[in-house]
Amino acid sequence: MAGAPAGRPFPWRRFLAGVAALAGGAAACALLVGGLVVLFVRLSWPHTEALGNPAFGINFSCNYAEYLLLEDAATGNGHVPDDRPGRARWCAGTLGELLEGLGARHVRLSVEWSQVEPRQGEFDWTLIDALLSEAEEHGARVLLTVGLKAQRHPEYYIPGWVLERASVAYGDEVSSDPFVRERALVMIEAAVAHFSQSGAIDAWGADNEPYVPSLRASNWSLSREFVQKEVAAIRANDPLGRPVSINHGQHFVFDRRWKHALADADVLAQSLYPWRNYDIPGRTLVVPILEIGPLAPNYSYQARLAREQGRNFWITEMQAEPWVDGDIRLVSPERPSANLTEANFRKNIDYARRVGADRIYLWGAEWWLYQRVRYGDARWWNLGRAAIEGSGNAPPAAQMR
Repeated sequence: MAGAPAGRPFPWRRFLAGVAALAGGAAACALLVGGLVVLFVRLSWPHTEALGNPAFGINFSCNYAEYLLLEDAATGNGHVPDDRPGRARWCAGTLGELLEGLGARHVRLSVEWSQVEPRQGEFDWTLIDALLSEAEEHGARVLLTVGLKAQRHPEYYIPGWVLERASVAYGDEVSSDPFVRERALVMIEAAVAHFSQSGAIDAWGADNEPYVPSLRASNWSLSREFVQKEVAAIRANDPLGRPVSINHGQHFVFDRRWKHALADADVLAQSLYPWRNYDIPGRTLVVPILEIGPLAPNYSYQARLAREQGRNFWITEMQAEPWVDGDIRLVSPERPSANLTEANFRKNIDYARRVGADRIYLWGAEWWLYQRVRYGDARWWNLGRAAIEGSGNAPPAAQMR
């Protein structure tokens, strides 16, 4: 018999004892590793930082509000043209409904280049003027973002007349094209010079997540050097010297590009989406990204570092609507999304209060209104309003350093 001398039985007892010892050792190692993982998570900032009292506000996109409230409810997935009569009035009225109903006193708006300069050198400020007037009427203060990227799909709002003369391909740093660069800076200077007259604005944003390649728009991105020029253009054209923010969308701790924003702006801002979808064969998992211990971005550290350097730290997009891969209009009480439950919404508010930010702009107010209007579901509206009403909405001057 192979493995044992002839006439001697196989030492099963010793063999089984060895197997048991190996299994016990493996189990002990697994318990040790598991315990360390739990320890790292429990000692991370979402579990150790004290609750703060930031001011909660909202983001607002007229395009998104139309997509939800008009293109679906009114015309059955039809298209609502941007040049229709009364558009600015409708958009401003919808913003006013949100500000009034939610009690929000901070709102983030974006200037869409293709909207404000439909033809070279011809500027149309009608829509943003109406939104700023509405915000001022409701006593709200505006963070106004200017640049090539803006909130919501398709992110890059580069006019067709620019793209016709530009030479940009998939994956390019679109700001490297001389014509795009030149015309974008002309638009930014004109926009800031015009909107600086509004008393509603208390801060500017130099583009929207400029360092993050946009999968919605040919994977384009912007260079740090160009964003620095945007910041300089904003400062040069605002006689009141209001703060300039740069926001980033950091997914994991290894991404250090937020340091560019900290160095180049008055406000370091982040987009915070704690619940991410990851696909595995046959299934989509919802991963709590802030519960992965040392791999998660340490926003609390960033907030402390910003304060030490005399700057502010804000969350300009705080997830408060589901992150879906399909049509978000189909999410309803009967077809809920696993990505954002009521419990997750409350957890996000808890995360937001522990970050150490001075301001939090909630992402999804238009969707809360849509759920209430389209499906009669006011849960999300009420959750958002409770967060905003219970936050540190001190007079804006007291919020700024």
